[in-house]
Amino acid sequence: MQDFEFTVYRVGVHARDLLDPERVELEKAGARQVVIEKPENDEAFIEIAGDADGLIVVDSPVTRRVIEGLGRLKVVLRTGVGVDVIDVEAATERGVAVVSVPDLWIREVANHALALLLACNRRLLLLDRYVRSERWLPVIPPPVGSLHGETLGMIGFGRIGRMMARRGAALDMELIAYDPFLPTAAFGEFGVEPVSLQELLHRSDYVSIHSPLTEQTRHLIDEAALKQMKATAYLINTSRGPVVDEAALATALREGWIAGAGLDVLEQEPPDPANPLLELDNVILTPHSSYYSDAAIRELPIRCGQEVARVLTGRRPLNLVNHEVLAVLPLTED
Repeated sequence: MQDFEFTVYRVGVHARDLLDPERVELEKAGARQVVIEKPENDEAFIEIAGDADGLIVVDSPVTRRVIEGLGRLKVVLRTGVGVDVIDVEAATERGVAVVSVPDLWIREVANHALALLLACNRRLLLLDRYVRSERWLPVIPPPVGSLHGETLGMIGFGRIGRMMARRGAALDMELIAYDPFLPTAAFGEFGVEPVSLQELLHRSDYVSIHSPLTEQTRHLIDEAALKQMKATAYLINTSRGPVVDEAALATALREGWIAGAGLDVLEQEPPDPANPLLELDNVILTPHSSYYSDAAIRELPIRCGQEVARVLTGRRPLNLVNHEVLAVLPLTED
């Protein structure tokens, strides 16, 4: 039986054929993989994973209480782009590396955002229902934009926003973006005009959200923002549900402030059956699946195992979120 120097908890049960490659990478670094279900609360988390050197989480909150309660913890990896479920400040204070995997499904998410945009523009779900109910009407109920010459506005212009811009350019769309954290040169490289949020909302025919969830972006798209959009515009969100105020969005869709929406993410997932968005015909909903492709899913466990193994063996991961931690957790370059 192999002796292990480290213990890594994989929080959230997934298919064994996906976890095995992760286990193999961890074992190469002398770490054993322990798969557990999502704990009910912080106390249960600490009790179950008390000997954790590393955590790999999907959506389980890793709070300050959890971080402080796991005395051996060195690394927390989130199996995606955003790290809003992790208290990054607490991790940094405790010398814990926070790692994400932001580059595996950049194209998948951009493709999904484009698919939602096209489905909204062409009213695909509505037309499908018409045909199935024997309503053969060879027209699309307006508004139906041309796409070419229309304006695509991207909120957030990181990796996924830039891939979305390339797709919009292929459709001959006008491209604008809002991202207050980037220099002007970052936009020009992709033929995108940097604008304020207010200008983006006023000008865009399609608003596509690609920003992380932070205290600054929570409910960024609220009633006031929705009222600034065109009545013919569509809102696309493949980032995080709480960036959009769903109550305000439901009102906007019912009262015609905007034409429609395509959402891969919601404030509560899965949604409450009473969520009014479920009853509206001018919104398309998908189950937080924009990241998915067979190739990305095959690669994910390998990358997760490798990134955690790097930290446990004193090496810097490819995607370290809290670079400040290096002051207390020295990690060498490969």
